[in-house]
Amino acid sequence: MVFAGVLRLFTRLCAWWLRIDFKTAEQLRHHDRGAQPPPLAGADCSVVAMNGLNHVADQEQPNASSSNRTPSHLVPDRYASQRAAWCDSIRGQTHSWSFNAFELYTRTHGNPLVTITVTLLETYELLDGWMLDRAKVINFLLRVEQEYNPNSYHNNTHASDVTQTAVVILESFKKQVQQISKLEHFSIIIAAAVHDLGHLGVNNDFLINSRHPRATMYNDKSVNENFHIGRAFAIARESPDLDIFSGFSLDDQKTIRKLMIETVLSTDMAVHFDLLSRFTTQVDAKPDLREWTDRTLLFSMLVHLADIANPSRPFHLARGWAERVIEEFCDQGDREAGAGLPVSAMCNRATMNMPRAQLGFINIFLKPTLTCFERAAPEFVKMALEHLDLTIREWSALDAAGLVLPPHLMPQQPQQQGGAGAAPAAAAAAPAGQGQQAAPPQQPQLQAPAAPQLLAPVPPQPQAPFRTTDKQLPLRNP
Repeated sequence: MVFAGVLRLFTRLCAWWLRIDFKTAEQLRHHDRGAQPPPLAGADCSVVAMNGLNHVADQEQPNASSSNRTPSHLVPDRYASQRAAWCDSIRGQTHSWSFNAFELYTRTHGNPLVTITVTLLETYELLDGWMLDRAKVINFLLRVEQEYNPNSYHNNTHASDVTQTAVVILESFKKQVQQISKLEHFSIIIAAAVHDLGHLGVNNDFLINSRHPRATMYNDKSVNENFHIGRAFAIARESPDLDIFSGFSLDDQKTIRKLMIETVLSTDMAVHFDLLSRFTTQVDAKPDLREWTDRTLLFSMLVHLADIANPSRPFHLARGWAERVIEEFCDQGDREAGAGLPVSAMCNRATMNMPRAQLGFINIFLKPTLTCFERAAPEFVKMALEHLDLTIREWSALDAAGLVLPPHLMPQQPQQQGGAGAAPAAAAAAPAGQGQQAAPPQQPQLQAPAAPQLLAPVPPQPQAPFRTTDKQLPLRNP
């Protein structure tokens, strides 16, 4: 009897210890994968801190049973029943250069990236009957889309645009290369989809100069790009429900990982000229692309070009992207000034000229890249250059008409000292009929703001607004 009682006590102690151990292991696992601790009592659970920023999380239905709740590491798929119709509606546009990512954002209630990526994976017969698990792919893409921050430019709409652009280019150079494998199709599509994941709306120089933790983590080397691709793989490894690579062999996983890392890192504009130089040297040495045994450089150029190609879209789209990227640049300049950092030349709201900035980017970066890539994708380059010539004429005309910035990006004029009603009040106080000569109007004096809140200097002349007869911009979405 004594022995049986001791045995029961020992069994209970073991069970208690195992429960504690499992709970601790689960917490450690979530902490290691970057999951967030449970919210404090009374905290607002609709806002979840992720990557240092606040993301609006999908809230569960109050009457949902515990068995129907989505696990914490997954994003509730609110539009699962509508996704098939969305994908069908754009299936004929997947290779069109008039593809409108802004419109897709609105149509899909802010989920353009999942929609275009699933559509492309289905187009190339990658999603069903191959190595991928559809449920895992959807879970992964929903999580990726959620972790794209609502920046003006580097957001999920931009990611969907780049993903579609990459496939347009991929189709164009199939005549110049050997058969492109399903593994390569998959790697390029997913790399394009995650290429700006978790972007903070500022460039690498800002992160380095502000001593951001990401700059420390990646030793000031391609800080944004290293984070984007690193975060993508971290999400996939967070849970078996998110691991889109689990169906591949170890060798294939290494191949996919290498190609995705190289292509995403190639989107760093700091390596732009070196990338073009290496590609030109390689093409000169082996003009026949079918002889290239390692096509990593080829695909790196493809994703890099897809990332910067939106100025060569039809102008109503190109102008929409231009407005958004300029807005993000100006926002960075304001943040630099507010932090006491030197305002970057291309981020100074006071000196920013949108038409000239776009013309400069086209002539210095985009046009040479298209010319360099012409031997790989001649049909795409010819089409893009034709649109680009029209876009150059449009921006030149807007520059000649006096356009500098759209109205909502205009610098705010500082208020005059004494307030606007001071002068009229002084005039009313003077006795009438004394024959005093009216004093000349005083020049407004600018009040210098305090140093910590210093914004970019205000330009001396007001800037011309958009012409009302100009082509309509796509709706500005978050």
